[in-house]
Amino acid sequence: MKTINTTQQFKEFVGDNGRLFSVTFRKADGSIRKMVARLNVKSYLTGGGAKYNAAERNNIVVFSMRDKAYRTIKIDNLLSVKANGELIENI
Repeated sequence: MKTINTTQQFKEFVGDNGRLFSVTFRKADGSIRKMVARLNVKSYLTGGGAKYNAAERNNIVVFSMRDKAYRTIKIDNLLSVKANGELIENI
């Protein structure tokens, strides 16, 4: 069974081509969230940019399609990722 433990593994599985994927993860408050998202979205940027390097903290920044907003996911809190017809569960 494959698992995703780093941001690099996440990007390799999902791909950087802007395709949609679904992700389930545990939020900081302990609740579970399911999201349809994309990587490398350039819309809705405010110009400020992140004040830290997400990859160094083992985080991934995604664009939530429902909320039309950027979200940060801790790789350690991933429960499942579905992309390109494949499902990986990190339970």
